[in-house]
Amino acid sequence: MTDRHILLTISDDASALQAVRFTCGFFRHTSTLKATLFYVAPNPKVGLSGAEIAKDYVTLNKREVAAKEVAQHALSRATEILMGKNFPQDNFDSKILFQQLGTANDIIQEGLAGMYDAIALGRRGLSRLEELLDKSVSKQIITTRLETPLWICRQQEKPEPSVLLCTDGSPASLRTADHVGFMLKDEPEHSITIAYIDTSGGCDNGSEAMAKTRHVLKENAIPSERIKELVVEGKNVSEVIITLARGGGYGVIATGRTGRGEAKSRQFWGSVSMSLLRHLDFATMWITH
Repeated sequence: MTDRHILLTISDDASALQAVRFTCGFFRHTSTLKATLFYVAPNPKVGLSGAEIAKDYVTLNKREVAAKEVAQHALSRATEILMGKNFPQDNFDSKILFQQLGTANDIIQEGLAGMYDAIALGRRGLSRLEELLDKSVSKQIITTRLETPLWICRQQEKPEPSVLLCTDGSPASLRTADHVGFMLKDEPEHSITIAYIDTSGGCDNGSEAMAKTRHVLKENAIPSERIKELVVEGKNVSEVIITLARGGGYGVIATGRTGRGEAKSRQFWGSVSMSLLRHLDFATMWITH
């Protein structure tokens, strides 16, 4: 069995704990699951010159200590949730970083540097990420490929052990299949439904895309009996996916950030995945570039 390592982002906002609750509720076999609780604290010294810091050193230090206390409290709450769900204590640690590049950018940098298998955000974390994309500092994120899959975690009492894996045969969707397979290969109770949305009115059955996706799952040792296939016709892909997700009771909806028509786009979110993020409020999303 191979260890899976997740970066669980934490803040003093209650919604930030959604990532922790989802991870505890969705996975059954946590002996091979590792987590790092990551808190980006406000940095009272950021943007100040050495002279400015020296001038107000005592006040700034007090503010720094106070911010760290808030961070420790939030991390303690997250730890209580993990321990309450019998998550192995040796399998998680905590990390506090005083903000350097902005919350979202600091999370992304940690995700890349730490070689995590996923970055998990609560819904609030997504809002901060979207806000950042409207600022000039976001240009590097938009134009740089983010290798680490993102989880956007919703408030779910008990996530169902099932995944709706959306595919169109694009490289991004196949990388998503690889991520799903890797994360769930040691979770025999979890089922995976491969969904292909036929927008051509029945002229395209998606057989090639489905075969490629199934092959990727099998390469990750997912047995055939855990894989289902579903082809649905529809013009609006995101609406069809939301309907399927609501009717099927899936715990996770997995999709690529860009589809076949968006493969060369420099947009951070593809149009379908962005629509899902805005309207899918009852299931967690796994998104891979």
